[in-house]
Amino acid sequence: MDVEKAASYFLAVAESGSIKAAALKLGISQPTLTAQIQKLEQRLSSQLLIRHPRGVSMTAAGELYYQHATAQHAARQRLQAQLHVLQAREAGQVKLGTGEAWWPLFVESAVVAYQAEHQCSVHMEFGNRLALMSSLLNGDIDVFIGHEISELIATSQVRFTPLFQDTEAWFAHQDHPLFDQLKRHHQPVLSAHLFDWPLLRVTPDHPRHAHLLSRPLPPLLNLHPHAFDLDSLSASISLLQRTHAVMPYTDKAASFLGAKGINMLWVNAEKRGNVGVYTAYGAKSDKVSQFVTSLLESGTDWMASDID
Repeated sequence: MDVEKAASYFLAVAESGSIKAAALKLGISQPTLTAQIQKLEQRLSSQLLIRHPRGVSMTAAGELYYQHATAQHAARQRLQAQLHVLQAREAGQVKLGTGEAWWPLFVESAVVAYQAEHQCSVHMEFGNRLALMSSLLNGDIDVFIGHEISELIATSQVRFTPLFQDTEAWFAHQDHPLFDQLKRHHQPVLSAHLFDWPLLRVTPDHPRHAHLLSRPLPPLLNLHPHAFDLDSLSASISLLQRTHAVMPYTDKAASFLGAKGINMLWVNAEKRGNVGVYTAYGAKSDKVSQFVTSLLESGTDWMASDID
């Protein structure tokens, strides 16, 4: 018998709770499905299901086999996904990850120029620094553009190439009341009032990625009782335009945000960071190496024009 097919039949029955419902879902007859389950029980020398007038339930052996079958199914799905990734890479696909701040500033132009020159497939992921680091470590992406993670515990598995430094700045809609205070007071006085307003955090770190860090994540909600946490820069801009929220973000995005009516309130000169390119150690690909070179050139060109 086909054990893999029989296992899928068993899962369908166990999850639907009925031979009839499972047969309809699988597109086979009830007698055929019943015969397959009986063969599986004979092979395992264990009764897996108890038949009732209105359905079925699992025995203790059935519960145990269900755990095994679901784990095997998940493993097959992961293998199939990994094979697809391998086939895509062998065909020349480059898989990239970037924080949303860097995409419109210099990453987009690098991707467009690279794809035009090499005529290859490009896969893009957007997210926060830990989500993209997790994707890089899992082999889901080849390159990650973003802030250096100083507290990363997996430093031996990745390589960081710095591009430039940035500084944290605080932004709000151009009509925010804080801009009136800015006209009357110095920035240090203004900074003391920032937390009087709703706080908007763009792509904050998620607890599910805390295992990547050498220290616990701070309890964000305890730091500010009125906060918005968004995983989208465009949604954050829209919310800033409609509310009196304030947003800490990179100072390099000042011109980009200013064009959308979001202006800089204050620069936190004490909070600086390195922005650069993460790649995995041991991962060799000519296309990835060529893209990283192109990206470094693009980042350097963008920084030069930004300074001018």
